[in-house]
Amino acid sequence: MNARSLTALAAACVMTATAACHRNNPADHFRKGSAYFDAGKYPEAIVELRVAIQADPKFGAARLKLGDAYIRMKDGNSALREYSRAADLLPNDVDAQVKAGTTLLAAGAFEDARVRADKALAIDPANVDALLLKGNALVGVKDFDAATAEYDQAITADPARSNSYSGLGALQLMQGKRDEAEATFKTAVAKDPKSVNAELALAKFYAATGRTADAERTMKAALAIEPGNLVANRALGVFYVNNGRAADAEPYFKALAKQADNPAFALTLAEYYVAMKRHDDARKVLTEIARNPDSYGTATVRLAALDVLDGRRTQAESGLRDVLAKEPKNVPALLLKANLLLLDHKRDEATATVNAVLAIDPNAPQAHHLAAQIFESADRVDDAIREYEQVLKLDRQPLQATTELARLQLQIGAADKAATYAQQALTLDPKNVVAQDLLMRSYLRQGDVPKAKTLLASLQQTRPNTAEVFNLAALTALAGKQNAVARASFDRALQIEPKNLEALAGRARLDLAEGHATEATGRLAAVLNSGEPSVDLLLLGARTNWSAGNLAESEKLLQRALAADPSRLQTYALLGELYAKQNRIDEAIARFQDVLKQSPKSSWAITMLGMLREAQGKKSEAAAEYERALAIDPRSAVPANNLAWLYVESNRNLDQALQLAQTAQQTLPQEAGVTDTLGWIYVRKNMASLGIPHLEASIRRSPSEALFHYHLGMAYLQVNEFDKAREELTKALSLRPNFEGAADARKALSSIKG
Repeated sequence: MNARSLTALAAACVMTATAACHRNNPADHFRKGSAYFDAGKYPEAIVELRVAIQADPKFGAARLKLGDAYIRMKDGNSALREYSRAADLLPNDVDAQVKAGTTLLAAGAFEDARVRADKALAIDPANVDALLLKGNALVGVKDFDAATAEYDQAITADPARSNSYSGLGALQLMQGKRDEAEATFKTAVAKDPKSVNAELALAKFYAATGRTADAERTMKAALAIEPGNLVANRALGVFYVNNGRAADAEPYFKALAKQADNPAFALTLAEYYVAMKRHDDARKVLTEIARNPDSYGTATVRLAALDVLDGRRTQAESGLRDVLAKEPKNVPALLLKANLLLLDHKRDEATATVNAVLAIDPNAPQAHHLAAQIFESADRVDDAIREYEQVLKLDRQPLQATTELARLQLQIGAADKAATYAQQALTLDPKNVVAQDLLMRSYLRQGDVPKAKTLLASLQQTRPNTAEVFNLAALTALAGKQNAVARASFDRALQIEPKNLEALAGRARLDLAEGHATEATGRLAAVLNSGEPSVDLLLLGARTNWSAGNLAESEKLLQRALAADPSRLQTYALLGELYAKQNRIDEAIARFQDVLKQSPKSSWAITMLGMLREAQGKKSEAAAEYERALAIDPRSAVPANNLAWLYVESNRNLDQALQLAQTAQQTLPQEAGVTDTLGWIYVRKNMASLGIPHLEASIRRSPSEALFHYHLGMAYLQVNEFDKAREELTKALSLRPNFEGAADARKALSSIKG
């Protein structure tokens, strides 16, 4: 290569480098992004600002402006990420610290928000925004006295700022100081008569204290100040919907859709139409929004959800596929997909999809909520409780999660905790019927019938003709041993909802107790034949027919339940007991082998074979079947529990038995037999202190099982808790003098001195 060629090449390289430098100049892209932002073109602004940051990842001002753009696009998670990075890069910028803290506050990270407020105040001790941020963060961690001090400082720093008074008023309302709160909210309005936010804060106070006429008047006053204000229009629309005047809300939601460039406000109008069951109007709005490439995914997911409501699953799934093909990390699309999978009982696939969402956004409350529902559907109550508690940390208004926690606590017998959660739900929504129902059930479980009756009287006034209230009336009557009154209440519930499971179960119990078995089974048969029954209804029919002596019908219903959901332990147990009772073991084995000819990998059929072999006393063959089932589904709780029991019963393979029992317990934590197996293995391994909590849990769930008391007694004996051991062993023998292990129980009792 000659000198001239080298010179030309060098010149070309310089020109290329210069051009590249110009194209990737972060300052240029920042200026363009800022210009787009000022023009209200937020998607374009985001593109330019992201290019600026790619060129210079430490460009704090660009990250701060990008956070602003994400806020305008209602993308709080992305805004939080960029504001936090900007605040770290700009440690002396008060605005960056406050914006990072504000988004942390919105995400429920109260302590982190307080830290950001302190950093801002270290720079400017009189900064009102920082003082208010710290006050709000302190409210979040329930440090009300310290929060009051921050609000007072904010008012002192700028007496004309109305939002300082509004923050203080909200805190006073939380503390039950209604008169002080009202005065403070009114002061905010007086300090800034043209403030829409001050008027809305006062209106919110009126709404929270039941003064709906004053709330409506004040919201209209806010709109009179600024008729196009988006927040005020939305507030009035939501107010009318919440107060039974949904038809009056439409103009305000239309105003949102018309005046806002952001498609999120048009989506609010679509949601309103869905709530009003005006699906065609909702489709028109959503279809128009979907024409915009930036809002295509959001609108199409909403259309898919609407298709689900209208029974158009094929169209819904097609829409989701289109969105996920273009936007694989679209969180709403993934969540709707997971919901559909759960509806189809595809729990593993639903779980995988939810996990994909959590990988994208670990703090998505909807994903944790759906994870809880999946765990709950598989009877993994402890896991469900853990996920619902996570929702409480992430969602500022976790009403549904709170009521679900109340229901689950009631289900496991923790009536006091259930009452606490129900009361928390009523704090969020004083008129919530589910929370009222759960609170009353908690009172009944705690034996506080007077409180239950007081709440029942209130419910009978507000919801006089609902199946739920008649069921509650029946339960209250049963608590007072008024069976005739209970029967009449259950009947009224069934007149309203013929398939109401609680009323059917209650009526069946009463009929069987009074010798009216034919009436009990006939009523259930009519319901079971009227459509596709749920698994719970099939199990109720099976139990009722069994109690009535109709074993053939009971078997038929149990097989239908097993086919519908193979994960329900009680179905297996009932079938096993039924076959053993009828001494039809060989016949049952032949039938399940027929199932396996058609479906060789049916783990539930293999598990049933194991249970039947066990009933025959062929324990080695039973163990082989359970191992075969676990080879197909390693997390299957029933064969894991049963194989673990065979091992511990013969005092062998205890380490493997422990692993199996832990697997079963993870899936079926509320099954008394499962927790007993796990606890007894610990005793056999001379680790009774670890087994005692599980054995105690088994007795709480099944207090009349002699074997459970025996196991707990032996555990207490191993840790030298002699009085408790004596009590449990004596209880076991009093319940069933000849249970398996009775001889060992008597021997142990005789060894306890005193």
